[in-house]
Amino acid sequence: MSAVMKMADVFGFWKTPRKGAASDMPEMGLLDNLYWVYKSNNPITSPDTELDMSGFLTEAEAVLTPPQEGGTKALTISFAGDIIRTHRAEPAKDVVYEDIKDLLFDVDLSIGNYESPVTTQPLVDEVIGDAGPPTECASAAHFEALTSHEGKFIDVLNLANNHVFDMGVEGMETTLATLKKHGIQPVGVFDDPAQSKLATIVDKNGVKTGLASCTFGTNGHSLPEGEKRGVNLAKLTSKHQAPDLGLLKAQITHAQENGCDLIIAIVHWGHEFELFPRRAQQLAAEDLAESGADIIVCHHPHVAQPIQLYKTKAGDRTVPIAYSLGSLLWGFAHEKIATSTILQIDVQKTPEGAAISNLRATPVRWHAEKRDGNVIQKVSRV
Repeated sequence: MSAVMKMADVFGFWKTPRKGAASDMPEMGLLDNLYWVYKSNNPITSPDTELDMSGFLTEAEAVLTPPQEGGTKALTISFAGDIIRTHRAEPAKDVVYEDIKDLLFDVDLSIGNYESPVTTQPLVDEVIGDAGPPTECASAAHFEALTSHEGKFIDVLNLANNHVFDMGVEGMETTLATLKKHGIQPVGVFDDPAQSKLATIVDKNGVKTGLASCTFGTNGHSLPEGEKRGVNLAKLTSKHQAPDLGLLKAQITHAQENGCDLIIAIVHWGHEFELFPRRAQQLAAEDLAESGADIIVCHHPHVAQPIQLYKTKAGDRTVPIAYSLGSLLWGFAHEKIATSTILQIDVQKTPEGAAISNLRATPVRWHAEKRDGNVIQKVSRV
């Protein structure tokens, strides 16, 4: 393996995104695994040559809709990236997010992607290598340190991601019970397959918001046959076909039919450790915007990717597309992997429903520091 890595460095084989690379574990061959390990140490900073970057946000803030007559500011939504267990978080409860609490916990609605199933089983240490994806898991104490600050929890956690089944049925059931205990709304999972086409609807400050969610895969894990509970799953990043958006579009339609003022698509997909999306993702995200999504927020690459402001063909909406917010918390020290984005969007209530008024993208980064004899991890503004 080390010889392949050295050759890749010397000859620059993987300085740009590898064409045809697999992202879903069951599709990955030896070269895909080696490419993944290489990227985890050397994130790919160059874009796909076919990518259209003309609509990418170049400033930290943007005004999408000026204040409308008869409109009032209704709520601020904060979106955070992947939340993954690190052993330095548990001893830092109520310290992890103290520098950014205003971004995550002093808002009307906060939404994150949670990737470490809560379990009562012995915890499994994370191992990064070419033997397959790492197993992610957390104790109840870890969970509280990862998702709360001074008793306030993130409001909505997306569970439709590739680690949701890492600890099997028990892990999924314990995670859902933990979310219920703390009043957190789960997104992306269902108790019966018929529910997979239904949006999760959240009513806050008079704004009815529909949440559509789907993951590209589950690292080859599945629940036992006959188990009705599951996760919203579709081939979103297959190397054999274009992204299958049918499930997400069905959820968007459900939100529309139920009179939602705002529709948010949460998409778990993409290529890890690449700083730009692939062109196929861009086309798919724009398709979701045309289908009715007002905000599209994506996860999985573990690095922050650009935010695009997409103007619909009808010209009636500008849809923010955050291709990857990165990982809010994890154990890696690489600067690109330790840096993520917290996206804040202000929504105004209008006579016609709701409209996005302002957008703010704040880069944050986790770091280690010593406190009370422990090495802890916390997140601060960059």
